[in-house]
Amino acid sequence: MTQALALNFSPYQQGTLTVTPVQPTLGAEIGGVDLSEPLDQDTIDEIRALLVKHKVIFFRDQHITREQQLAFTTRFGPPVIHPLQQLREKRRATELPEGVHAIVPPGNDDFYVPKTRTWHADGSWTSPIAFATSLRAVHVPDVGGDTIFADAGSIYRALPDRLKAKLEGLFIAHEYKDLHRAGVAHPIIAHPAVINHPETGEDLLFVDFIMFPTVIGLDRAEGEELLTELYEEVQRPEHHVRFHWEKGSIALWDNRSTLHTAIRDYGDFPRVMERVVVGSDYVPYRDPARRFVLPA
Repeated sequence: MTQALALNFSPYQQGTLTVTPVQPTLGAEIGGVDLSEPLDQDTIDEIRALLVKHKVIFFRDQHITREQQLAFTTRFGPPVIHPLQQLREKRRATELPEGVHAIVPPGNDDFYVPKTRTWHADGSWTSPIAFATSLRAVHVPDVGGDTIFADAGSIYRALPDRLKAKLEGLFIAHEYKDLHRAGVAHPIIAHPAVINHPETGEDLLFVDFIMFPTVIGLDRAEGEELLTELYEEVQRPEHHVRFHWEKGSIALWDNRSTLHTAIRDYGDFPRVMERVVVGSDYVPYRDPARRFVLPA
C-alpha cells in the first residue's frame, strides 16, 4: 500500500538553504544562496540532495551570466554537448560557451520535426542518460510562457495494475528524428519503460514522448494504444507543478524522475532561455524486487 504523504509545506532549513515545498512530491523553491558566487562543496551537496528529494527546484532573483550558470550546473556532472544545438547556433552565428544551449521557439527550423506530444526528459536519447538540467530565463513575457513539470514516480504509482503488469519487462526505443533530419548520425536508444531511480530506488515511468517512442515487442497498433494511455496519465494535473518565469529565475531538475513541457501561449514574443544539461553514468535499469516507500 502506498504510504500517505504528510502535507506539510512549511519552509525548512537544509544547512544554509531555505526550502519551501510547492507540491507534495514535486518541486521546491530554494533561498539563501547566491548562484553568482562559487559555492563550497557542502552547499553543492545540499542542493543535490534537495534536487533528488524534490525532483525540480527553483531559484528566484539569480541574475547570473551564462558562464556562471555553466559553472554552477557542471558542479553536478559533465556538460552534455548537444550536436543539434551546435548546428543551430552555428547557423544563427551565435557564440555560446560550450555546454550552453539557447532555447527559442522552433519557428522556421529546417531541423525541427513537429511533435503532437510534448512531454519529455532531456537526454533520454543517450546511454547513459542525462542527470540534471538547469534552465535560466533570459527574455520572458510578463504573462505566459510557463514550464510544467511532471513527477514520473507519481505517474507510475497512479497507473492501474493492468498497465503496470503490461509495462513490466518492456523496453521503449527513443528516436531523435531532429538529429537524423539534420544529417547527424545517432543510434536509436532503448531503455526500460519503468526504471529505478539510482539513488532512491523509486519506480519511475521513463518515456520521452517527443522522441517518437516505440514499444519494443508490441505491434505498432498495440504499442500506440499503450503510449496513448500512458500519455493520458502524464497529463493529469495531480502529477504537475507549474513554474512561472521571471527575470532572474532558474530551474534545476532531475531528468531521471521528471518530465516537462513548455507552454507556448505567448504569441510571437521572443522568449529566450538558456540551458545546461549535465550527464551521468546511470544506464537505466529495472529491479522489480526493489522496494520503495514514499517518505512521510
